[in-house]
Amino acid sequence: MKIIEVDEELYQYIASHTQSIGESASDILRRLLNLSSLSISSAALEIAPVPEAKKTEPQKEETKKETAAQNDAATAKSAVQNHDLFANEANTPDLVLALLNDENFKQENKAVSRFLSILTALYQTNTTAFAAAISSETVQGRTRLYFAQDEKTLLEAGNHTKPKAIPNSPYWVITNNNSGRKMIMLEGVMREMGLPQDVIDDVKNAFVGA
Repeated sequence: MKIIEVDEELYQYIASHTQSIGESASDILRRLLNLSSLSISSAALEIAPVPEAKKTEPQKEETKKETAAQNDAATAKSAVQNHDLFANEANTPDLVLALLNDENFKQENKAVSRFLSILTALYQTNTTAFAAAISSETVQGRTRLYFAQDEKTLLEAGNHTKPKAIPNSPYWVITNNNSGRKMIMLEGVMREMGLPQDVIDDVKNAFVGA
């Protein structure tokens, strides 16, 4: 494989078309250009090298899921470190601030609705940074799974988790915790995404004080 350099704007365009965590730049470009895998030569260009999957012995279904989740988190984290996703214009908090000033949001009295709305705004702010943030150990924790790409994974991770889909995103989140814990989760995601402290404080005041 070859390595090429692209400017930040082009990289963000490619990253914004990611359909799943761990999808390589090559896969994204093939899809955008309508190229089949058979038409790509062995010297296909890559923005970053993607490790080849190692052959392993057959694993139990539970082990496969755990390994896949770990690989997704590692890929997302690597993408952030290699391309400085948290320090560019695509990570500005305009969407979050616009939500906080929205009259419908201000009048919403259900904590879970405000929680999901903020998560949607964070996802739309920077999809790749959001994916890396919710995969981090700081946000997910060591013993409990808070975010996943499907409802089933969260249901299997614990009893009475009450998973809900994050609107306009491919992710799900547990909602059976109190408002204080929800705010801790939001703060963790925002810090991992590198949002300014004043924006984090604004979200906290709007969420807790509502």
